[in-house]
Amino acid sequence: MNKKKVFLFIGIGIVVVAVVVMNLTMNTSNATLVQSEIVKTRDIVETVSASGRIQPRTKVEITSEISGEIVSLEVGEGDFVNVGDLLVVLDTVQLQSDVDQARYAMSEITARLNGYKASLDQTKKEYEIQKKLFEKDHTSETIYDNSKFAYLNSKSNYEASLAQKSQLQSRFEKQLDYLSKAKIVAPMSGIITFLDCEVGEIAAAQSAFSQGKTLMIISDLSVFEVEVEVDETEINKIALNQKTDIEVDAFPDTTFPGEVVEIGNTALLSGMGTSDQTTNFRVKVVFSDPNVKIRPGMSATVEITSDERSNVLSVPYSAIVMRNYDLDSLERVRASEESGTSLAVDEVQASNEDTSIDNDSDEEDNKDIKGVFVFRDGKARFVQIETGIADRKNIEISSGLEEGDSVIAGPYRVLRTVKDGDDIQAEKKKAENK
Repeated sequence: MNKKKVFLFIGIGIVVVAVVVMNLTMNTSNATLVQSEIVKTRDIVETVSASGRIQPRTKVEITSEISGEIVSLEVGEGDFVNVGDLLVVLDTVQLQSDVDQARYAMSEITARLNGYKASLDQTKKEYEIQKKLFEKDHTSETIYDNSKFAYLNSKSNYEASLAQKSQLQSRFEKQLDYLSKAKIVAPMSGIITFLDCEVGEIAAAQSAFSQGKTLMIISDLSVFEVEVEVDETEINKIALNQKTDIEVDAFPDTTFPGEVVEIGNTALLSGMGTSDQTTNFRVKVVFSDPNVKIRPGMSATVEITSDERSNVLSVPYSAIVMRNYDLDSLERVRASEESGTSLAVDEVQASNEDTSIDNDSDEEDNKDIKGVFVFRDGKARFVQIETGIADRKNIEISSGLEEGDSVIAGPYRVLRTVKDGDDIQAEKKKAENK
């Protein structure tokens, strides 16, 4: 036999062996490969996550109540101040002039009032004398009337001066108050965490129509909080005194304990009228332990523990599906499979398509049902379930499953299309590194 024929036979043999090996190793089953998970008991911790910025629990924005030029700045950013410490001094030249004018007006009206009081005393005495004489017919009616009118005129002048003095007294006290406000003092003890003014600058006054400029901020850095916004769909899970874990971007791999201390009652709306419209509620979380390295304005994320369950049945969240099944039809299909008849699996939803039946009576049966697909004799079987709380990966099963059941957890494209009764086969899991 020549070499060419030998090589030919060898080649044919290799091809035949390859085909046999492929046939032996290929999965000839029509079953769909799925990912499986076992129903287990776990501890489930439900959390609500939100991001925000760190700020002091207590802080005061310092603004000026009067307009004036800053002539002296007594503090710098980072300085510690006590209650009553002098912070800023404004120009007092015009203010002092206004006080002096008000004081002069007070002196003038006081002197005038003394004159009116003397005149009143004199005319009153004269009137009383003439009244007694007139009653005994010892004086004329004209003299009596003149004394009476003179008394009443003096009394009016005196009372008018009293009112004018009260008015000028109020003006004088107001000018004194303005002058005192030219010296801005600390309303609380703390650290100057923000300073935005300089000597020579005009400090704009705060009024009913304008906020005025914030000259500085005094903060109590012994207690910090994080102010976050929680979506309206999760705000009902938040309660006061719930424990939290706070992650600060500036301190990676470090978690700070915290506690919910305030929940907003008014919704915060953004993106009104757009596709990005959101409705959130403000929540404040305070740090349980102070940390000297934390600074106002740092970014932080809080994980609020809203609920906890210990040793409860659970499955991966990805295993949960919604199906528009009629459970009575589903049971009939399964019974037909056991008896050998050939009802189609699609008949499970037949009642949804029959518009001749009273829709009101079937409305509850035809609604979406929450459930999972479990492994039963190599087939997918839909099981209705009730669920509880969930963490980032697993969800609590309140009813419908038992520990040890195997459920389909993926892939997502399979879970979208799998039907009750489909042939399935679990993929082999890769060995996990211990």
